[in-house]
Amino acid sequence: MYKHHRTNHSRLLDREFLQKISLCFLIGFLCGAVFYYCFQNSFREILQATLENNTKTWTKETALFTEWFRSLWNHGKYFALIWLLAISPAGPVSQKIFVVYTGIRNGFLFVFFLYAKSAFGIIVYFASLIPQVFLLAPLYLFLFYATTENRQPKLGKITIVLMIFTFLTACLIEVKWNLPLMKKIL
Repeated sequence: MYKHHRTNHSRLLDREFLQKISLCFLIGFLCGAVFYYCFQNSFREILQATLENNTKTWTKETALFTEWFRSLWNHGKYFALIWLLAISPAGPVSQKIFVVYTGIRNGFLFVFFLYAKSAFGIIVYFASLIPQVFLLAPLYLFLFYATTENRQPKLGKITIVLMIFTFLTACLIEVKWNLPLMKKIL
């Protein structure tokens, strides 16, 4: 019986862990959506100018390496901060804070795109998430799970190389796939 219990607990991501992370994200998402809805008049001019600037940036032709470096820098800051916080004593709390923050940011953006582009805003919102949803989010989830108390497996060289490769690939896909997709949509 002990062996069976241990096998269930050693899965890559268990159900309880995913439920806690999903709940934190949904709470943040709803808070971000409500926050934007309540204060939309305060943010309208700032966010409209930001959207116009981002649209100009997305439509501007730049070198692949420049965009890839920008993507590496933007995502790398979060990844390094999350990694450092995850291995610190404040790891579990910092993970939940990051997930709630990500939820707030996504809820805010979702409602913003909905107001800025009507129903088409839903498509714009989901199109802007493509690399994060498929590669970066599972990478962060694995990092959170691997560094959670009582689950700390030894991260071998292969695992670390695979994590770095996944991160670099996600940034490259963002530049090669997401930016052209956003250019076509907007």
